[in-house]
Amino acid sequence: MSDKFVVSTNEIGEIIVTDVETGNVYRYDDISNFFGLIRLLNEQQATINELKAKLKEKEEDEKLYANEILELRETNKEHIKFKSLGGNY
Repeated sequence: MSDKFVVSTNEIGEIIVTDVETGNVYRYDDISNFFGLIRLLNEQQATINELKAKLKEKEEDEKLYANEILELRETNKEHIKFKSLGGNY
């Protein structure tokens, strides 16, 4: 489980899950509900990690495209300069 949650038990055997970021406290007296929560949190974390990887990939693609645009602009400037010097064949 992530360090965003603290898991403990109280004197009557309830499982207490505290969300560190929000301070929300969740109580579970049925262990199967607790394990269902753990499964759900793990699935959500896996989805988050997947989406972060896709986002990083998209950002890298965006950088490549931006560099290509800059190169094309520079080539276009050189072409215009060449034409202005009478380089029109």
